[in-house]
Parts: sequence; structure tokens; C-alpha cells
Amino acid sequence: MKKTILLLVMSAFLSGAYCQDENYTMIMVQHIKSFGMAQTPDDFQNLANTFERISNAESDQWPPLYYTAFSYVNLSFVSKTNEDKDSYLDKAQTYLDKAFEIYPDESELYALQGLLHEGRIQIDPVGRGRIYSMKANEALEKAKQYNPENPRTYYLMGLNILHTPEAFGGGAEPACKLFQTAIEKYKTYTPLNVLLPTWGAERNNQLFTENCTNEN
Repeated sequence: MKKTILLLVMSAFLSGAYCQDENYTMIMVQHIKSFGMAQTPDDFQNLANTFERISNAESDQWPPLYYTAFSYVNLSFVSKTNEDKDSYLDKAQTYLDKAFEIYPDESELYALQGLLHEGRIQIDPVGRGRIYSMKANEALEKAKQYNPENPRTYYLMGLNILHTPEAFGGGAEPACKLFQTAIEKYKTYTPLNVLLPTWGAERNNQLFTENCTNEN
């Protein structure tokens, strides 16, 4: 009898845990899709607020922190003043650091770190280009190390090199090789689960067309 009761309790517990996991996944997927329609500062701020609330409720999960940071990086890109841009990147770094604490070996976190460093460069290319380009490259090398098939790594490496002066090994020619690699990786890349990032293919293809073909 005791064994039967124990089995029933365990069954109820596992069922409840499954429902919680399923609910978390459904909510995350719903809001991840919203990135496809987000354009304005308000759009990205709302996404940041939403994923922050999810991260508070799911404190052992890194994806909500990732998407909070990703929201703030995007918010920086659409903001007008350099002060605002830096402020949003500071917030992004805070959430990204928390995600690293949970899962320090995740390729996507290092790829986003590389993008965040790119955001710093755009605020002051002359004053920040050298140091943050090196930081971006270091982060992206780690992203490639943890997952050589991650297409965002090659896209962002190409972006970094494209904006590096030719005298320092940058420019369109070396960037195009990375954009081409990213194109091939995007074709075959399949996320391990629905919460992993999928962004970047469209922009990568655009940069390849603009800089690596005879169409322009």
C-alpha cells in the first residue's frame, strides 16, 4: 500500500514538473517569435522586460537571460544617442554575465558576447575599434570552439573583419569567406531545441550580396 502511494505521489510530482516545463517552453517560444516583428525601441524594451520576468521565475535557465541581453543589444542598435547605446549594452552585459554563470560552455552566449562588443565599436569606431574588435574576435573564437557548426559565429566573425581596416587583415575579401561559410552553416544548422537562437541568416546573406558579388 505504501509503495502504491509513493508511486502515485511520484507520478503526480513528475506530471506537475512536466507541465511547468511545457508551459515555460510555450511562453518562451511565443516571445522569441516576437523578435521577427520588433523594430522600435519600445518593442525591444518590452521584450527585455518580458524575458527578465521569465528569468526571475526560471532562475536556473540561461535562455531567458540570453534573450534579455539580446533585447538590450538590439535596443542599443536602434537607440539614437551614444549615451543610451552604451547604457543598454551595459544592461545586456549584466544579463549575459548571469547566463555565463549558469552555462559557461554555451556557444550562443559567446556569439552574443561578440555581437555586444560590435555594438561598442559602432558607438566610437576610432576610439574603440581596436580593443573591442580584439575582444569580439576572442569571444567568437570561443563560440566556434564550443560549437563549430554555429552559423552565427562565422557571420559575426565576417562582420567584425569587414569593419577592420585592410592594413590589419580586414576588409571585404577575408570577410566574404566567412559570410560564405555562414551561408553553408545556416543551410544545415538545426537547433537542438526550440529555445535556441536562429537569427542572422538574412543579414548575413545581405552582407554577402552587398560585398561579395558582382550585383552591386
